[in-house]
Amino acid sequence: MASRMLRRRLVLLGLGVLTVVSSACIHVFVKTEVAAVQRPTSTRSDSIRSPIKAHLADGSTVMFPNGAVVSATGITGYGQHYPLLSDAPTYRPSVPMDSVVAVESFNGRFFPVQSVVVSAAATAITAAFVATAAVALFGSCPTVYVDSGAGPLLQAEGFSYALSPLMEHRDLDPLRVSPDANGVIRLELRNEAMETHFINHIELVTARHAVGTRLVPDQHGHPVTVGGFARLDAARDRAGRDVHSALATADGQLYSTAPAVLAGAREGDLDDWIDLYISDLPAGDSLVVMLRLRNSLLNTILLYEGMLGGRDAADWLSTDLNNISRTVDLSRWYTATMGMRLTVDGVALSADAPYRGHARLSDVGPIAFRDVAVVLPRPATTSANSKGRAQVRLAFVADNWRIDEVRVAGTHARPETQLIRLASVIVPTPAEGEGPVRDTAAVPRLAEADEQYLETRPGQRMALLFEAVTSTPAPEGQTDTYLIAWQGWYSEWLRPQWLANPSRTEPFVAGDGAMMTALARWKTRQASFERDFYASSIPVR
Repeated sequence: MASRMLRRRLVLLGLGVLTVVSSACIHVFVKTEVAAVQRPTSTRSDSIRSPIKAHLADGSTVMFPNGAVVSATGITGYGQHYPLLSDAPTYRPSVPMDSVVAVESFNGRFFPVQSVVVSAAATAITAAFVATAAVALFGSCPTVYVDSGAGPLLQAEGFSYALSPLMEHRDLDPLRVSPDANGVIRLELRNEAMETHFINHIELVTARHAVGTRLVPDQHGHPVTVGGFARLDAARDRAGRDVHSALATADGQLYSTAPAVLAGAREGDLDDWIDLYISDLPAGDSLVVMLRLRNSLLNTILLYEGMLGGRDAADWLSTDLNNISRTVDLSRWYTATMGMRLTVDGVALSADAPYRGHARLSDVGPIAFRDVAVVLPRPATTSANSKGRAQVRLAFVADNWRIDEVRVAGTHARPETQLIRLASVIVPTPAEGEGPVRDTAAVPRLAEADEQYLETRPGQRMALLFEAVTSTPAPEGQTDTYLIAWQGWYSEWLRPQWLANPSRTEPFVAGDGAMMTALARWKTRQASFERDFYASSIPVR
């Protein structure tokens, strides 16, 4: 286990600033790692070398530890069938594809029981689950909600696109939450996706700051207070559109790339951009672009139908994503291509400037909006910018972002923060017995960023309770803001319909060609893909 932690650190070191997928009663825990099973055509069968796990509509699981043969009609091999909530397997040589809800592929490395603990919420597959899973596209990491008084309110999604252990990373997300009368902050953690989540660490970060300033993460995931907001005079995109009104307030009016720019994307020229024109910046040597945004589903198309789209996907993911140099190469391409690059007009770029800009913002995921601040250098004072003027370009692959708000500020500070440790985990509907119950095994697994993980599965939810550092109200002119810091990775579950029809026949090659293929699919299927994705989250219990 220590060697795996070292391998992950080496990957992160190689990337510089990378922020880039068993029931409760089975007593042998397998650390599953994302790896797509081949998707054969209806006229052929294909051998899978790595172990696979088939989740069936009746709630049972069939494990094929020696691999299997997969066809459009079924899965055959040496199967170990585990009925729902049973640890006594029976031999089962085949599974018809129409009984399969989803398939996991895992690398077969067995870990001590102490390394991975399955939550007490381990979910039995229900009729509602099966009905949703049959058409489920929804996916991208754990989600966190708060009780708004009128129902659960989505706050954040964690470690998006961390689809192997080597890509595990830490996210910091602002929360709109306050302690209750007893000084307790209560969040609800959900797995609403066709994924297994391996959660390493969760804690809260808080700081007290002046009213009128904002506490958000910066582009490196560090807390920063932002103030001295300046006037955004204009905002124009690559198509020449005035998009100022769409970006002026967080009102759900979202920026997306103009159809003509999306249609014109080509290899070597994939980008859209927005130019921001700012005035009245207060004195200082830096400026801050504060954004409220999330990704479009272009990334999801790239993952589902590009990286996971071919018959070679199992070997590519189970082998390449566990190889440090290959993972670094893939992640360097992804980091240089995706995300957002910000450049300040009038500030020279060094010859080795990363990502063709002064700063880069990583992709944040397609589900929850994130507020984030990007700290940038400011041009030297000249007659042209003596009134605090600046021009900033936001550049990104066409239609990769949905932007709700852009604000620009002239001052920022690194606040004194306090950490709030997780106090308790409450499972409202445990897999066995009556609820709610305290999941005492979960708390130590989430206490530190180490080799101990909490595994959650589709349909699970649990309450996370934090005891606030103080219940004393902030003095006049001050306010408290809370952020969730969490770390982990996830394993994608493969849908049966993916197994029958591969979306590509050639090996996946990272580059502009792969992005052009994803863009072509996105242009023709955007409306239906968005509708199906956002309508298919797994019901929690």
